[in-house]
Amino acid sequence: MSARGTTMALACTASGQECCPLCGQPNDCQLCTTAAYKGPCWCEAANIPDELLARVPVDLRKKACICRSCVTGFYEKHSANSPQSLCSPDYYVDPDGRLVFTADYHLRRGYCCGSGCRHCPYPDSK
Repeated sequence: MSARGTTMALACTASGQECCPLCGQPNDCQLCTTAAYKGPCWCEAANIPDELLARVPVDLRKKACICRSCVTGFYEKHSANSPQSLCSPDYYVDPDGRLVFTADYHLRRGYCCGSGCRHCPYPDSK
């Protein structure tokens, strides 16, 4: 990332912790907020790949969280290149004949597709 990107991320808040170090947008991290309540965050259930973490500038590592959009974008870009194989524990067919993915499948995929899936494990995704 360029120095300009680092400046953009830090401009989001005084500390830069509430901004994504990759795109500069709010990261919506519950743990990085200045709010008193520090409950669970969306990123605790997400699988953030090492390749994406390596893109964070050294001076912001372990100081600012990557946003959901950057994580989702990474997986969407890379999942097009390597299709996910399905096995029976990944889904079931409901009484109306619809294919329903399990929470385990969603967690292995690593991001919310935004389709309102019945068993989506990602908070605030429905």
